[in-house]
Amino acid sequence: MNPSFRLSISLALSGALLVSACGDNGSAPAEDATDDATDTDAATDPASDAVVDADSDADSAADPDGTTDGSGAGDALDTADAGPPAPVEPPPIYTPRWAFEPWISKDISDTDDTYAFVEGFRERDIPVGVVVLDSPWETNYNTFIPNPTRYHDFEQLVADLHADDIRIVLWVTQFVNEISFDLETGGDVYTSASALFAEGIAEGYFVNDGETYSWWKGFGASVDFFDPWAVAWWHAQQDPLLDLGINGWKLDFGDSYITTPEIETEAGTVTHQEYSEAYYRDFFAYGAQRRGTDEFVTMVRPWDESYGFEGRFYARPEHAPVAWVGDQRRDWVGLADALDHIFRSAKAGYVMLGSDIGGYLDRDDVSLGDTIPFDTEVFARWTAVGALNPFMQLHGRANITPWTVPDRTEEIVEIYRYWATLHHQMVPFFDTLARQTYALGTEPIIRPQGDEADWAGDYSYTLGNSLFVAPILGPEGVRDVSLPPLYAWYDWWSDDPVAIDGQVLPAVDATDLGRIPLYVREGAIIPLQDATEVTGLGTTASRDAATLLVYPPRSAEFFQMFDDEGRDWWLEATNHTESCALRFTRLPDTTYVRALWRGPSDAVDADGVALDRQASREDLDAVAEGWAHVDGTPWVWIKLSASEEQTIVTIR
Repeated sequence: MNPSFRLSISLALSGALLVSACGDNGSAPAEDATDDATDTDAATDPASDAVVDADSDADSAADPDGTTDGSGAGDALDTADAGPPAPVEPPPIYTPRWAFEPWISKDISDTDDTYAFVEGFRERDIPVGVVVLDSPWETNYNTFIPNPTRYHDFEQLVADLHADDIRIVLWVTQFVNEISFDLETGGDVYTSASALFAEGIAEGYFVNDGETYSWWKGFGASVDFFDPWAVAWWHAQQDPLLDLGINGWKLDFGDSYITTPEIETEAGTVTHQEYSEAYYRDFFAYGAQRRGTDEFVTMVRPWDESYGFEGRFYARPEHAPVAWVGDQRRDWVGLADALDHIFRSAKAGYVMLGSDIGGYLDRDDVSLGDTIPFDTEVFARWTAVGALNPFMQLHGRANITPWTVPDRTEEIVEIYRYWATLHHQMVPFFDTLARQTYALGTEPIIRPQGDEADWAGDYSYTLGNSLFVAPILGPEGVRDVSLPPLYAWYDWWSDDPVAIDGQVLPAVDATDLGRIPLYVREGAIIPLQDATEVTGLGTTASRDAATLLVYPPRSAEFFQMFDDEGRDWWLEATNHTESCALRFTRLPDTTYVRALWRGPSDAVDADGVALDRQASREDLDAVAEGWAHVDGTPWVWIKLSASEEQTIVTIR
């Protein structure tokens, strides 16, 4: 142990020196531990085209003793009486609203490419909320120092993304490498060990007495998350980036590459699973403490079974603000595999779930030899599923974008724009469901239909109890749809929907590549943001307003919602046969309501005062309050002004 580092940490805890901040935000409820197993990640391309020598940057960024700036190391001092730093406790699980926005990611990128990547989506009017910088981005594995050759002006990049209302998340693992390499085309060259490796070995900061393990980025030792001094040292490496304002870590499963079923730590022998959970827990706890849960997430694996390794859970649900099932092959097998992993995770209590749209791997995940060709239909169908998961991310080895697919390019851009825009518009819906689950312990957002034995070949699910999703799992584009009983359902795609009681609908035609079977429950209330013409759920005028889709119940239904400041508001819809009453506890913004109403629609009033009827939706946009009935459809549009008072609207 570096004695000066030990002292600096102890002084920091007493308030005399600000080096490492530790505290207790309260731990989330514990859940049963999962079985131990091993796994692997991120297959690499045998082709190597390394282009940058990053190690010289690592050397120049480190102090002579191998520590990075800001680690707290200094002159040796006597610390015999210094106690270990207190552990950082994770906060209650929470997923910030921005994390439900669409994510984009590439395997190999740099500063200029990242700007161009984002601009490609912007110029095509496709929303982006988060950018992930995958490996390589550091000077070595792992140093937490951006490679100045690959990511020049890194601080400015972070600032520019934030100014564009885009968060940034960085890939990392728990390894510190003695030997590093990138096998992917376009990767970097590393001529020596990570600048942190020698110090970690000397101070005993690694598990299993510093043994190194082969993983897909080289050979490295694994940080001991049961040693408070090692943890404090590890935290100090993260501080500069957290202070810079990054919004999270994508924690890849390097823990699977420790090959021993039991692991020797400072605290004694622990199981592989216990070590794995400590890894994900610590990154979440410390980042959330430094940045706050409103501006920080960890992106982690829930259930994963890939590369021929036995499946298991990785991060615990209470330490998984964003959970992604990754590394599927880019074909129909991969799509089904992703849904299987998502379903297993949802059943285990994970809330924020999704996968890599289109599939990450361009080869079989077991043999790593058979090439999987890109399939435009798979990409389109997976895009729909991705948008109808709480977590939507575009990521793959081929760095495919909607506008670089090899065929049907314009069609794919339109399809991706629709689904990414719908996902963006549904952020208030996903946010509400997540808050309800975290606060009340209700079922997660994704609710698989049937038992595990029923999933294969079907993989239908609901989002909350409002939307029913039946993925297309093959090239036919036709499938049976088993609508859940006890409810009536409306076809999402119909301009004039009629209620369909729960039943099996045979051979539902979804050959239109931009559509999958999607149904809305009678009684559903779905809050949206920025509803526009792209999805047909609004106009440019409603871009900054709240929009509610209301499918009135047979009797009464209420739904709690949250605004972008986290304040709740409620809507209660009551069907009186000849009229429909909508009671709002408040209206945080200008609010549009699109209500499906087949009863009389001769008048609409708010708190007993008649609203003026407008001839069209366009005319409605031009007034502060009013209503319109779209001729030939059952849709009644209502526009209301913001109010902190209760408002009761009646359709007569």
